[in-house]
Amino acid sequence: MSYVIVDASVSLKWALNDGEHVAQAVALRDAAVRERRFEMLAPSLWVYEIANGLIVAARRGRIDVATGERALRLLLALGVRLVDPAPVETYRETERFGITAYDAAYLALARALDAPLWTGDRRFYQAVQGDPLVRWIGEFV
Repeated sequence: MSYVIVDASVSLKWALNDGEHVAQAVALRDAAVRERRFEMLAPSLWVYEIANGLIVAARRGRIDVATGERALRLLLALGVRLVDPAPVETYRETERFGITAYDAAYLALARALDAPLWTGDRRFYQAVQGDPLVRWIGEFV
């Protein structure tokens, strides 16, 4: 089984379907969940990032709180396997690219498994642009 790393920015598109590249994010999810082409993985902080993204969406009136809780339950049920990278490798990626340790955890995991990391976070993508493991969700086919 091959792996892909999904970050919270991609995963939140599955629940908050009002942003850009939702169709590509859903296609990625379906390729993993329905077609079983690969397994989706993320560091354990993914759980808290998606929970935070949903509550922020509720506070901004994009969804109501109950919808956010249902979305969280559905996202957790998709089977994204949580695997934490080595903290020192996360630290190294943080320093190398000048990114947050949170973003670096996804990259360190991708590097440890030699797996593509799909993101919809433009600032992160631009900071690590050129890294062969990092992919822009808008380009998923």
